[in-house]
Amino acid sequence: MRSLNLDQLRAFVEVVERGSFTAAARELNLTQPAVTHQVQELERRFRVTLVERFGKRAYLTQAGEKLIEHARNLLEEDSRTQVMMRRFGDGWLGRVRVGTSMTVLMYLLPPILRQLKTDHPQLEINLKAGLTTTTLQMLKTNALDLGLCALPIEVPAFETVPLFKDELVAILPATLGNVPKKVTPAFLSRHPLILGSENSALRRTITDWLARAGPPPKPLMEFDNVEAMKSVVAVGLGASIVPSLSLGAGHVAAANMLVRPLSPRVSEGSDWSVCAVSGAPTAWSSSSRHCWPCASARRDQCRCVNCVLRGGGGLDARQRKIARGLRAKREAT
Repeated sequence: MRSLNLDQLRAFVEVVERGSFTAAARELNLTQPAVTHQVQELERRFRVTLVERFGKRAYLTQAGEKLIEHARNLLEEDSRTQVMMRRFGDGWLGRVRVGTSMTVLMYLLPPILRQLKTDHPQLEINLKAGLTTTTLQMLKTNALDLGLCALPIEVPAFETVPLFKDELVAILPATLGNVPKKVTPAFLSRHPLILGSENSALRRTITDWLARAGPPPKPLMEFDNVEAMKSVVAVGLGASIVPSLSLGAGHVAAANMLVRPLSPRVSEGSDWSVCAVSGAPTAWSSSSRHCWPCASARRDQCRCVNCVLRGGGGLDARQRKIARGLRAKREAT
């Protein structure tokens, strides 16, 4: 038995809803014989009479009454499918999965996410906040589309697109005396330290900096949240090192803290960058310019995760949107 023809079902539904073949033909922008033919084809397919004519009016038979409900459901599902597929055709795939640190999520992403949802209300944005190691692992398994992480990223499977540099600064209680204009590892090591989680990229960068004055001291407290670290410093329980972007308005005020630059300055790990899985170097051929996993697409047009950073100028539309937003947000501060 042949599959159902949606055009025939649509003609059938229009005849029933309009009450005549003439009105249905006008609605569908077809001739009346064309609409009649489609309904007759549907009747021949099921070998039953679906519509009976009395004068100029068309009425459902018992079989037609059973079919009309299913026909409407099928046409509604077809309409939803068309809408969903148009999202793909427009380049907005309906969902983007972003992994990020709590620092970027708290201080940079909210206005960018608001703008994305305003421009593309149908876009579903899934955020996963966690450590850089977790983000990279999820990128490897294709559980994320994009990662916002701290440099350096030393995994060959990834390529990074730097967004901006953010200097790390020391924060100390306002009541602490004899604080130099620039804080050295030796000076900070003599004070109780409030640091981030041991597995975080920020903590590793701070530990390396403190190690310039000898073995880093054990911190008094450890937190996964920069705001918690700032709060503890503000009440005088210790000192810390935080990204300067965390000292903006709308968060724990710096009124009860002293902010000092580090000496030497920290460059490693102070860049935040977009990281996406680029695939193996052999994933595409520079001579053929075709994506090897996809085969059917030029790599400058392909949107698969292997090609996203190797063709078409780098990031795809969603990633470029986030990158531009991050740059703009940082340049404005």
